[in-house]
Amino acid sequence: MTPTKRNLRIFASVAAFILLTVVAGCLDQPLTPGHRTLEGDVWVLKLGDAGDREWFTVIDSGRFDEAFSIVEVPGGYAIAGSVSDAGEFHPTPRVILLDREGAVTWNTTYPTPDDRRGTGIAPAGAGGFAVAASRGLLILTDADGSERHRTDLAAEGDYWAIAPSGAGGWIAAGDDQVARIDANGSVAWQEPAGGVSPGSIPIIVPDPAGGCLVAGEAAGAPGTVIAAKFDDRGAPVWNTTLRCDPGERYLLSAARQDPAGGYSLLAGFTGAEPAGVLEVSLGEDGSILRQNAINASAPVTWTPDGGYLSAALAENNYGGAQLRVERFDEDGAASWTSTQRLDEYSRV
Repeated sequence: MTPTKRNLRIFASVAAFILLTVVAGCLDQPLTPGHRTLEGDVWVLKLGDAGDREWFTVIDSGRFDEAFSIVEVPGGYAIAGSVSDAGEFHPTPRVILLDREGAVTWNTTYPTPDDRRGTGIAPAGAGGFAVAASRGLLILTDADGSERHRTDLAAEGDYWAIAPSGAGGWIAAGDDQVARIDANGSVAWQEPAGGVSPGSIPIIVPDPAGGCLVAGEAAGAPGTVIAAKFDDRGAPVWNTTLRCDPGERYLLSAARQDPAGGYSLLAGFTGAEPAGVLEVSLGEDGSILRQNAINASAPVTWTPDGGYLSAALAENNYGGAQLRVERFDEDGAASWTSTQRLDEYSRV
């Protein structure tokens, strides 16, 4: 699978679209009069290629459940997240494997002596997974979820991403660092990530030759997007910053490598009228070739046919949340809109 197709399959497959909806916190049973505990659930919604609901799975352990990343694998979908006791936020990394119909195949936690979230996941050999957790903890699992190795990069940052490397193993990024991990879990190299903020999950686009692009919010400049290219030894190649006008803010949603060798980015923008999504094309040298606005909402990604898929909460209150999913063609015209009524306070 090419890097472009691999990134697309996070949200889309040939026949259906997969959206990961994470409950930021729903108020559950009262603890004492006037006080309620914060409990989170994970919702996974699968839509067909015409926007119809195929299945909806709720993962509710009775504790605080979180999810940050989903990847399609043969036979199902794997989710990286965390779980913590309600009322006491001490997250433990967790992976959940769903089958093609949304049923839970297995649900495994990976205890750590300190608080860490599982925020990134990628396929590993023989049906296993590579999981990235807070502060650079990398966990390799077997196909049944059992742990077989862990590597600690001794870093900081709550949010780490991971992706297969074109040179074998994986690329991990977080805390303004990027590293390549060999298939046996050893660290091949670890370098600064070019100014990517540790406050959000970066996006990794592997290069078939072994290098990668790491993109995310710029450190110290909220609302600004930065993209940094590295070669197969971790040496920086170029660094490009997308600056917004005063009062505006960009939120990076997706990145991919183009057939011609450059890269494309999708970033939602706010503070401008009307708000929407900015699509940016970068050349092989990191130069900005084109920018165009799309009348969509973030988060957003591309579809295999050249269009776009976006999701947003049209309503967000304690009375319920309404998820609005839209499919656009390559010219930005709406193909269909699907509205799904959800039952709790949530975020996408």
